[in-house]
This record gives sequence, structure tokens and C-alpha cells, in this order.
Amino acid sequence: MFGMLALAACLSSLVACHRTFGIPRDIVRDLPALASVRTIYIEDLTHGEDPHLVEGSDLVKEKIRQKLTRSGRFVVVDRPDQADALLTGVAGFQRWYFGMESFFGLEGSLNTQYAGIGMVRLLDATTKRPIWTHEYETGFFRPTQPVVDRVADQIAERLLADASSAARSSTPVPSPPFVNKEPTDPTQ
Repeated sequence: MFGMLALAACLSSLVACHRTFGIPRDIVRDLPALASVRTIYIEDLTHGEDPHLVEGSDLVKEKIRQKLTRSGRFVVVDRPDQADALLTGVAGFQRWYFGMESFFGLEGSLNTQYAGIGMVRLLDATTKRPIWTHEYETGFFRPTQPVVDRVADQIAERLLADASSAARSSTPVPSPPFVNKEPTDPTQ
């Protein structure tokens, strides 16, 4: 019983020590700037972290690229100098091991759990000013979907939804038809 309580306390402390990997956590939604973005370059999504600590970044990057390209809203380019905006940050997963190796002389097993990670920013390519940010939110909405797909889908879907909102809010409202206010002569 004591071992189970110790394990629960250890797992709770790991959740409390959530890392953001040096990415600022303030949420940015600059809709007018987002409405003007047409081309995106996706940078390495390990943000300089140890690839053994953040796994699957290349897979997440590729899945985001595919989803944005299929949407038709953005063109994902191969070089940063061709882009209106740069998608940067950390995205992937961490592997956690839990269980009991031995308890009262009995052999146990370690189970593996995967935790999605995602803190990304869309930066203006020329000024490097943040246009849009997103932090991956864990949940049990799609428990059978691989964690890489959940992270990539959430990032891409949120970006596309916010871009759609930005396009709607930046669409000019049509002005009413022109009405001539000058008096007219009915005999003409």
C-alpha cells in the first residue's frame, strides 16, 4: 500500500512540474495579421531540446504540413525566406514509464505512457513578432488516436479555425447602395 501511495505522489509531482521548454506561455491571437498570412515555413519543432526528451517532432511537423496544405488556406514553403510567417516551438511527445519493478520480491512490469507536448508560435517572417500561439491541451477525446496525430491535429485545426475567424472579421462590410440625395425633377 505504501508503494502505491509513493507512486501516486511521484506521478502527481511530475504533472506539477510541467515544462514549457522555454516558449513564452502568453496566448497571442493577432487576427488582422493572421488574415494576411498566406505562406508558412514550419521550423524544427524540437526548439533545441534533446530529441530523446521530446520525441516525434518530425512526425508532428509533417502531419501539420499535410493538414495545412490539404486545407488550401495556407501554402507551406520549403525555405523561411519564401514565407509570410514561421511556425516555431516545441511539439511531439514524452515517454513516461510507471509501474513497479519489484514489490515484496515479486517481479512487476513497467508500463509506458505517452504525453503529448505542444507549445507553438506563428511569427511574422520579417519582424519575428508573434501573430498566433497555441499550447496543446491534453484530453481523452480521442483515446485510440496516436499521440502524434492528436498533437498535430489540434495545432493545425486551431490554426485553421483562427485563420477562418480572422478572414471573417477582416472581410469588409459592404456599403449600402449609393443613393442620390440631390432633388430630381420629375418632368425629366
